[in-house]
Amino acid sequence: MKLLNWIYRERISIKEIQIDDARKELLVFGSYALLYVLIVWFFAVLIRKYPLPLFGNTNFTTDVWYVVFIKIVFLLIIPIAIYRRFGYPLASLFNLTKPGIVSVLVPFAIGLAINFSYVAAIGPLLIPSNLFKILIGMLLPLIAAAIPEELFYRVILQTRIEKLGGWCLSIVASSILFSLFHFPSRYLLSAGVEGTAGDLGSVFLGTLIPTFILGLILGFLWNRYRNIFLLIALHYGIDLLPSVSSMLGVAK
Repeated sequence: MKLLNWIYRERISIKEIQIDDARKELLVFGSYALLYVLIVWFFAVLIRKYPLPLFGNTNFTTDVWYVVFIKIVFLLIIPIAIYRRFGYPLASLFNLTKPGIVSVLVPFAIGLAINFSYVAAIGPLLIPSNLFKILIGMLLPLIAAAIPEELFYRVILQTRIEKLGGWCLSIVASSILFSLFHFPSRYLLSAGVEGTAGDLGSVFLGTLIPTFILGLILGFLWNRYRNIFLLIALHYGIDLLPSVSSMLGVAK
């Protein structure tokens, strides 16, 4: 708790998000969140039938369909375009807090520690010839996971649910939607710790439950601190080592 209070004190001039029409905006963004699950399903089918491996990597999370379309186009560009259409400046997605060193480094380190077991497998592959793959593996979880997911599910969606239904409902509902979007790709494509394709039980235990719990944690942090940089840092830390591992072809 002392650590969280330390992070909390780093907030500078935090202002509550001003939402013009919470009901209308929630209807639009909530509907889009449900539609997005179907969009992910569609592209997961494309990945299975017509894969476009990124830099030769066969993991579906590094497929061009997944990175460019599922994440960057449909989870970042389009939601931001809708957000701007409602009249909000782009900077308003980030300007609630300044990214203090503690509020970035501490959550990042905690996230990194969660998947630290990957280090043993990655270590022997940290050689100059793999530098490009390592850099791509470091970049992808930031631009294709941490930033788009936190902006949409926490800053945009959770905040609007909170305006109408209170903080508890907003955390739970946004966490459910956050977890649901992971389901189609894992159910159709995954093989590993996130479940086995076609095995509902393994995907439920390996993907839906962990992502729901993570959503609750991130949702609580957003409700409590309104610090998007904290959320991105924690999320990025969690995804970083698995991403590098995937790019290096290390199975886990």
